[in-house]
Amino acid sequence: MLLLSAVLGMVLLVALVTPGPGNRAGRRYPWAGFGAPFAVLGGSLLTPLPIVPLLAGARPWQWALAATGPVAAYAMARRVSPPWWRPWHGWIAGRAALLLFLVAGTELTLVDRSVPATGQAALIWIVSLIVTAGYLACWRVVDTGYWPLLLIRDGAVLLAMAGAGAWWQRRSGLDGPATTLLVAAVAAVGVSALLAGMWRLVRWLRHGPPSWPRPPGPATWPPQPGQVWNATVDREDRPVVVWELKRHCAYVLAVTSSDGVREHMRLPLAEWHRVLSDDAWLSLQITAVPYTDFRSVRGRCPDRFWERMGRRTVGAPAALKAPTLRSAANLP
Repeated sequence: MLLLSAVLGMVLLVALVTPGPGNRAGRRYPWAGFGAPFAVLGGSLLTPLPIVPLLAGARPWQWALAATGPVAAYAMARRVSPPWWRPWHGWIAGRAALLLFLVAGTELTLVDRSVPATGQAALIWIVSLIVTAGYLACWRVVDTGYWPLLLIRDGAVLLAMAGAGAWWQRRSGLDGPATTLLVAAVAAVGVSALLAGMWRLVRWLRHGPPSWPRPPGPATWPPQPGQVWNATVDREDRPVVVWELKRHCAYVLAVTSSDGVREHMRLPLAEWHRVLSDDAWLSLQITAVPYTDFRSVRGRCPDRFWERMGRRTVGAPAALKAPTLRSAANLP
């Protein structure tokens, strides 16, 4: 039982802090850090407190402590969420509310309401810990699973591990509630990854890489019209000026070092020194760039040049290549 619990617990721990699969350049999402598991360990002591008044022998001071449960749930949901979600307080609060609901429902199903909380404190904490870790791992895997096929792969692996754990549990006669919950938690993470991956794969094959969820790598997202970014254009890494955002790609004007006759605009370093490193030329032919090909932001286009671009005739973009299963698996 201890070995099975340790294996399933490690699976949940890895899912809880995963940075997700990186892109071809090796850039990944920020991982949750070493402190995340300890935050969940401590916070899971507080999330079941709202059910304590429903158990036998509840004291008045225990009713007051129940108010700390929502605070702990919010703190844990925010701690484990990727950095771009943390300013969205309403979204984090919604996640925390669902966490409290799941913990309370599971606790009231497994604990004995006729026994005081102090008499079954260990069971209450273990149940809260498993449910909390599993729930937050579901969100973590979905948040960092940009590539649909990789998300489906990870979900299938997790489901296979949950199935192996259930088989081992039956074969060894391990009928404890904690072991059953661990198996269910790993299975829940696998199902979440599988469903999210399948839904995203359908969108990907119809339209291509989306702007949301954000791809791994860029610290600033999404690109905005008027910004200058490093991006891959025609298999070369070069600066581009973002012209317009579409649902599954961005229209950009590429910066080149070669002169053109009518389709280029000169970019003197004296006015572009904050975003470029040398004199350059701006192509006035729009290029469609998938969101996966943006690398990092360099700065903003000077206002005078942005106004000049708006007065010039800009060529229509060529059609993007049809999205493939290889691109959904982060393969070239």
